[in-house]
This record gives sequence, C-alpha cells and structure tokens, in this order.
Amino acid sequence: MNRKQKNILFAGLLILGFSGNVFAGNPERQGQAGAAQLTINGWARSSGMGWANGSSIKGAEAMFMNVAGLDRFTNKTELVFGRTEWLMGSGIAINNVALAQKIGDDGDGGTFGLTVMQYSIKPIDITTEQNPYGGIGTFRVSMSNIGLAYAKSFSNNISAGIIAKMVSEGIPDANASGITLDVGVQYISTLRPVQGSIKKDDFKFGISMKNIGPDMIHTGDGLSYKGLLQNGTFTKTIQVKVDPIKMPALLNISASYDIRLDKDPNQYDNRLTMGFGFTNFSYSANQFTLAAEYAYKDFLTVRGGILYQDGIFAEKTRSSVFTGPMAGLSYDWKMGEDGNVVSLDYSFRATNPFNGVHSFGIRIGLGSTE
Repeated sequence: MNRKQKNILFAGLLILGFSGNVFAGNPERQGQAGAAQLTINGWARSSGMGWANGSSIKGAEAMFMNVAGLDRFTNKTELVFGRTEWLMGSGIAINNVALAQKIGDDGDGGTFGLTVMQYSIKPIDITTEQNPYGGIGTFRVSMSNIGLAYAKSFSNNISAGIIAKMVSEGIPDANASGITLDVGVQYISTLRPVQGSIKKDDFKFGISMKNIGPDMIHTGDGLSYKGLLQNGTFTKTIQVKVDPIKMPALLNISASYDIRLDKDPNQYDNRLTMGFGFTNFSYSANQFTLAAEYAYKDFLTVRGGILYQDGIFAEKTRSSVFTGPMAGLSYDWKMGEDGNVVSLDYSFRATNPFNGVHSFGIRIGLGSTE
C-alpha cells in the first residue's frame, strides 16, 4: 500500500473514530429526528441486500448507500430510474432518478453524480374543529431530496466520495428545508492472491456517514392562529414557536466477500457474495444486516437478506413495520461491443402491517472505461 492509499485509509478510520462520539446511540433521543425520507432506500438494485450493500455498491445507486462507490462502475455514463411502492396500500410511492458521469478520457478524473428523490403521496382530507370528518377539500404532503456528488478512486483499492443533499418537506401552509452531507470510503482487496487467478478484488469494506447537517425548522401560515386579546374586541395573528428538527444522522459499516463456485480454476461464471452491515442510527435502534447475492455470468443476479433490530421478531416489541426479510432480482443485457448495458431490477422488503415494500428499477449504462 503506497502513501496515498494509507492516507485515504487513515481518513476512513478517522471518520470511524470520530463517529464513535457523534453516534452514541442515546436511547432517550430515539424518535426525535425529522426528515425520515433521508434514511429510505428507494432503489431496487441495492435495497435487496439492505445496509449490507455499503461495501460493494457501485454506480449511481451508491449516492444513497455509500457515495464512495459512485466511481466504481465500469461505464462512462449511467442513468438509473426507480419506482418504489412504499408500504403497499398506504398510497405512498417514491420516484427516483440518478445520473453518474465519469470525467476524463479514461474516467480517471473521478465521477460526478446527480440524484433526485420525490415522494408521491395521495391527497389527505382537510379536517378542522368544526369539520372533524373532512368534506371541505384535500391537501398534499410534499417531500423531495436533491443531491450533487463527487467520488474518485485513488487506486484499484481505495475510493472516497462526498454528496451534498438539499431536503425539502411540508404541506401547503407549512414547510421546512435543509442541507446535509454524506461522506464515504470503500476499500477493496484480494484475499490470498494467486498470480494469474481470475478471481480478484473479492474482499470489500466500506464506511459511510450520512445526513450530517444543521437542524431544519418549519415555517409558514399553518403555524399561526388568530387569538382574541384579553379585554379587547379584536384579534391578532399569533405565530407558534416550533422546535428545530434534527437530521437523522447515521453511520454504516459493511463488508463483503466473493466466493467462486466454479470447479474449473479458469472459469468464473458463478459467484456468491456474502455481506454484513452494521448501521448505527442517532435517533432509532441500531440494525444488523446479513445478506447474500448469487450472480450467474454477470447477467442474472439474485439476492436476499435478513435485517435484525432489537425486538424485530415480535409484534409487541417491534419498533418499525419491517419484519426482517428482503430479496431482489436483476437481469443485465449487454448491448453490442461498446460496453452498453440495460438492466432491470426488483426488490421486496417484508412489513407488518401493509403488504411490503416493492421497488422497480431500470439502469442504462453507456460506453466503457475498461
């Protein structure tokens, strides 16, 4: 490992050490953060393995999981579309679009990325004290995130990235907006390297810190009311003072290892990847994720995993709708000899109540840097 690689790895370890103080996981603070959409993965390819994917994720979807993987894809340009039916039956959908563009003739200048996440929520009935059952109209909740990212591979082993995100949420008469930063590092190596072996870069390790930023605060006419002055005959508009919203900061540490299933030492058509992730949330219970991914000839991929959180397997003690299991499927078509590829992705996450979370995605890769 040269000096530059050591410096990047040291920076990653410094992030990990600093985060030990920032993300103490104080139980008394759980549930006090806002902007929960920043913790929701609306992408079909990566969500099939959950937070165990942070070490091996690459391309445009890495802007959610671990931005360091943004520069790891082999195309020059990648465009991804995603649609998630969030908690099927709730009337909530998530639309995603992301663009990753390599810089330089060989892509050695790093990768810029742009990602947009927008929620589609069915209208909600307006209710008042005089009309508690509605019937006087509806309103919509708006939630969106826009991110601008940059990542660079400093060698075949180490990559790092950063993304700035603008988050906005609200209703017609009250809203809030803010800015957060994500940073990430990925380290890739070969365990027990064998000269001439076709199995390389089989061990991957990743660290990412997400949603670091100042508090948000809601403003708008919806936070005011008309009050009758004491001993008076007229009213005055009074603004309600609201508390600021903490960002849902988190730390993810993940690792994965590729296992070659082919008996022929010169063949590598069947790959099994085992992944593990630990996610430390500032305002909710920590999570452990164990996942696996099987790939056949780099065009058919099946993945699945299990998420563990304290009390998750019992309905009385579960603190979220997720019950643990997740799964996904991808199919990649290589188009011609220019390295172009089109992929279809799907993932499912089990919940109770509701009928699970279903995500669909289309990925288009253009050109090749290999």
